Amino acid sequence: MHKLPNKSMVMRYRLVAILICLKWLLIVSLIGFFAHSFFVKDRELIIIGIKLTAVASILFLVRMLYAPTCKCPLCRVPLLSGQSCSKSMKAKTFLGSYRLRVALDILFLNKFRCPYCNEPTEIISRR
Repeated sequence: MHKLPNKSMVMRYRLVAILICLKWLLIVSLIGFFAHSFFVKDRELIIIGIKLTAVASILFLVRMLYAPTCKCPLCRVPLLSGQSCSKSMKAKTFLGSYRLRVALDILFLNKFRCPYCNEPTEIISRR
């Protein structure tokens, strides 16, 4: 099982995994929030929804900065950013997303399996 080179990479993987999970939660909650605010026709709720959308876009930009540096230690493909590379036949998804599956594995199992080369990696430092 592979390991990450240093502690800063471990923290970077966890940060990006948290941001990916937050993105999914914000998308689902914003859809419900905007639907409720339009049905109730409350302007203050719509303004709050717009502010939450701005926060989601800032989190998206932060994720776009850090995600390309989170690479598989073996195949060196960025795991948590959108790549159009072919996936392994054994790669699994969660809600249709390979990145969400990897992010949830990082947060809850402290390891992940690369969707490109299908090699397991522990989220601990070699040092």
